[in-house]
Formats: sequence, C-alpha cells, structure tokens
Amino acid sequence: MLVRPDTGAGLLVYLTRRSSRSRFMPDAYVFPGGTLDAADRSAPARARLYGSVAGIEPEFAIGALRELFEEAGVLIACDAAGEPASIQAERLALLRQELTEGIPLAILLERENLFLDARELVYYSNWITPEREPLRFDTHFFIATAPEGQSAIADAVEVHDGAWFEPHDALARAERGELRIMFPTRKHLERLAASDSLATLLDHARSRGAVRPILPFMRDGQIEYMPEGETW
Repeated sequence: MLVRPDTGAGLLVYLTRRSSRSRFMPDAYVFPGGTLDAADRSAPARARLYGSVAGIEPEFAIGALRELFEEAGVLIACDAAGEPASIQAERLALLRQELTEGIPLAILLERENLFLDARELVYYSNWITPEREPLRFDTHFFIATAPEGQSAIADAVEVHDGAWFEPHDALARAERGELRIMFPTRKHLERLAASDSLATLLDHARSRGAVRPILPFMRDGQIEYMPEGETW
C-alpha cells in the first residue's frame, strides 16, 4: 500500500487497475504487488537489501519493493550509508525498462551502488484466499511512504490507470460502481480511511503487534475470519 500525505489533510493511496486479460481479478483496482520470484530469495538479492522488516523474512521485503518498482515505477532505495537515494526520473525509467527486459534487480542495484530500503516498509497483514476459491494466494500487505521526487506510473502491461485516491473517495466510487474493488482491497482501504493523517496511519501500523494470517470464510451468510475472533 503506497501512501503519501494529501495536500490538505489526510492521506492518499496509489491504486492500479489490473489488466482485463488477468486470470485473477481482471479490471479490479488493487495495490501494486505480485508474485514472489525465486531470485528474491537469492544471496545477491539479499545482499542489496538494507535493513529489515519486523515479522517477516527478507525475501518478502525484496519481492514487495521489486514489484512496487515494476508496477508503479517507484524505487524505495538508499546508498551504502543508508541515506535515501536521489535518482533522476530518466534514470529510473531506464532501470525499470532493463528490469522488464529480464536483467535481475540485484544486478541493476549493484551497478548503481543502491540498496532496497526495507526500513521504509511496515508489515501490515497476511491474507489467504478462501478455500472455496479455484485460485488461491497467500498475500502479504505492506505500507510504504512514497519517496519525495518520484512519480508513480503504472507499467501499462500488467496494470493500467494508476492513480492516487483518497481512501474514502475510492470506497465511495466503488459503491457507485465506478471502480471494481475486491473484498480484501476494500477492507484495507477501510483501515486506511480510519486514519486522519499519514503519521496516524504509520503509528497504528507499527503498534499492531505480530501479524497473524487471516482466512475469510462464510458462516450463515456472514463473512467471518480465521483465527476465530479476528475482526476487520
């Protein structure tokens, strides 16, 4: 969940529309993300990760930051001293193009003397697709603040129509049928909408304690969650 402060008050979140050809959630508006790659578990990838994310293995942080760069063009990175990286838009676009052409991100980062900055991620939740669904996923959600000086741009291949939304507005537009938003995305947008500022959201996210896997299921026509007693 890529977020940034609103110009007045509150916060904005970046959503993209999945391709109509996607076999899972076509045309739905989602947070940037995707599948963990084998390379995300490799030693070269881990060597280009600065810091860590509490509560989850390094490869998931690597995968989240890589997918964010692939789908939204936002690279959350730092130098060897941990200082935020300042990268020109043209250079970012070239690196993103090289990544889509198959050059491993670890090689690109080493060439540029950059590291993915895990310190900028907050691990928020872990949702597992209900058992009745034909396609099932074990999905980890993170919160990241958009770095200053970078613009989010959908890749126009896997995702389209990327835009910043105020969470309340995204929910209202989905209610009117203007956006297709699936249940897990809607529930996370509701959580974002409950915060009146980016600082409030980050404080809430960091104070939640250990993340437990969530499995939604239907009982007597109502959506409930495993583990028992979990509320969303």
